Amino acid sequence: MTSFENTMISLYGVQGERWLADLPSLIQKLSMNWHLTDLKRVENLTYNYVLSGTQGTQAIILKIGMAAKELNREAAALNAFAAFGAVKVLAHHDSALLLERALPGQSL
Repeated sequence: MTSFENTMISLYGVQGERWLADLPSLIQKLSMNWHLTDLKRVENLTYNYVLSGTQGTQAIILKIGMAAKELNREAAALNAFAAFGAVKVLAHHDSALLLERALPGQSL
């Protein structure tokens, strides 16, 4: 079990286990709906499941989390700061954000 999986289960218990079990199908659904390709899990996952990939020729980040309320706030903040250099929110779903990928994209 990865440290990410341990974190999700320790925070959310059985709900976290179910979310982890459903994660592959959610990724597949989002990939199909948003036409994403070349998805690869990023290193150092902590609280959200993050993948890099492409949407057509656009480099993207797909961020999936259990806490939809926090992702909604993050989307609102990124949109508010869009004119000041924040990454663009390309799409938003209850539990996922599709973001433009900042390059080189080093983890903060």
